[in-house]
Amino acid sequence: MSSSAIVHLTGLAAIFFGALIGGRLASRFHVPRVTGYLLTGLVIGPSLAHLIGWPPLLTSEVLTELSILGDLALGLILLNIGSLFSIDHLRKWKHRIAFFSLSEMGLTFLLVGVAAFGVNELVLHKTVADLSLLQTSLLFSLFLGIIGVATAPAATLMVIREYEAEGPITGIVLTLVGFNNLVSVLGFTVLVHFLLTPAESHWLLLWHMGGPIIVGIVFGLIISFWGERLELASEHKILLLGSVAAVTTVCRMMEVDPLLASLILGIVAANSTPSWHRMAASLRQVDYLLYVAFFVLAGANLHIETLGHIGLLGVAYVLARTLGKWLGARVGAAIGGFGKRERSYVGLTLLAQAGVAIGLAASLSRQWPEGGQLLQTVVLGSVVVFELVGPLAVRFGLVRAGEVPILSLLQKRAPKGAMEGMHSVVHHFRSSLGLPAWKKFHEPGDIYVGHIMRQNVETIPNNTPFNELLRIIAHSRYDRFPVVDAEGRFLGMINYTEIRELLFEPTLMPLVVAGELVSSEKNAVNPDQPLWEVMEMLKTNRNISYFPVVDPDEPDRLLGILSQNEVLSAYRRFDGEGGREE
Repeated sequence: MSSSAIVHLTGLAAIFFGALIGGRLASRFHVPRVTGYLLTGLVIGPSLAHLIGWPPLLTSEVLTELSILGDLALGLILLNIGSLFSIDHLRKWKHRIAFFSLSEMGLTFLLVGVAAFGVNELVLHKTVADLSLLQTSLLFSLFLGIIGVATAPAATLMVIREYEAEGPITGIVLTLVGFNNLVSVLGFTVLVHFLLTPAESHWLLLWHMGGPIIVGIVFGLIISFWGERLELASEHKILLLGSVAAVTTVCRMMEVDPLLASLILGIVAANSTPSWHRMAASLRQVDYLLYVAFFVLAGANLHIETLGHIGLLGVAYVLARTLGKWLGARVGAAIGGFGKRERSYVGLTLLAQAGVAIGLAASLSRQWPEGGQLLQTVVLGSVVVFELVGPLAVRFGLVRAGEVPILSLLQKRAPKGAMEGMHSVVHHFRSSLGLPAWKKFHEPGDIYVGHIMRQNVETIPNNTPFNELLRIIAHSRYDRFPVVDAEGRFLGMINYTEIRELLFEPTLMPLVVAGELVSSEKNAVNPDQPLWEVMEMLKTNRNISYFPVVDPDEPDRLLGILSQNEVLSAYRRFDGEGGREE
């Protein structure tokens, strides 16, 4: 075996063994495993090794050779993000999600741009080539503003999957991530054309913008037609992996953006084949290894030395982008008519930034060496901050929004060590994030409803007309829906299977509202009930798929929803691990 092959195999071993150790350590300290993977890459990569003076396990040459893993993983992630742009899914929010997204992106672009312009104009006085101070400041502000819009899809998706987050805010976050990257890439292409290469033909601009869209559409239709002829999950995996690899290859050959093409690929595939959910489920059985490798490689590619070079411009970029995401989401949620949870927590989940921003900064450095290299340093330095803080912010926002089951937090084991000081630090860290104290589970019945219920639940007002109710049902994957009155009091559940006969009574449909369709049997549970009691209820009521969770002291106060699948999953998880100490 050649020395080059040994080096590459050593690098792969370091990636996966390091990820295993880093992920477990991150779990013990109640931080997302994504952060552990990133720190693992930083430890075994060349950046930290160069600063400390030890030999890196992943050299720059090996990172270059293994970059194909990162390209494939990022393409799969953007395919997943794109698949959320389902027409039915977007129709549920109508124009409200557009207002939300435009406000969040607009304020981020504006605040980052103003901060960059002001710092250079008033403090740095940096000029580039033949440009005046005003022109240089303007270019800095526009390019940093549009790069600041991009959000890391990989870190966001991985945290959501790790903590089993589910609910309206989770759906909104992933949709906004897709909009962010779509607009950032297209906006950057337009700025480069008009500001840096104005002599180029406008047809070339249309090609750079439209080329990835065409490639994504073509391969998306191929997936749709071919996927309908496949039945095995293994064949679906091969088809999707091959499609992302082919899209990336074609885009590299055509010199257009492969990430945008992968996003479009997901949009087209999800909206053109009825088998998409089955295909995506089969892919989730194998894609995690690629994602792990991607994050370790991303950590190894972090340029920690750039933190000392970003200066005031970098600090302004980090602060302005953070404020822009948080404030823009609050304003957008208010304009779009979303609730308090969306206004409070969505902005936190959009802070992560990595692959797309790094790619745009690298492209800018190549096309505008005089100023692009400085901005690339700023972006690379800020990415170190956002990639380490971003996953924590995503987890914090989703936990606070009530879309992470408590059991998903409890199963991350608390650290145990001989040093009481370490225990105190970890306990304080857990408390500051609002996590519950760990406990000993001896059997499944020791798990309570409150540990696995979903707290953030979409409810239906009791005066909702029947036609509007049908629209809500059509855009939901649930078959039972909680109904509340004008004061927010819980009235009961609507079971679709019990009301579908009304579809054949068109004369009655305009006269009926949601409150009149509520089932008389609430079958409610409370957070303090053990899981074994719920299992008994399932045995005697085999038609129940969702339980409303109510306050035991105020039965008309809805606290959340518990699904049959979540109950069974908790039992299976316990049986598979033989009990656990939390």
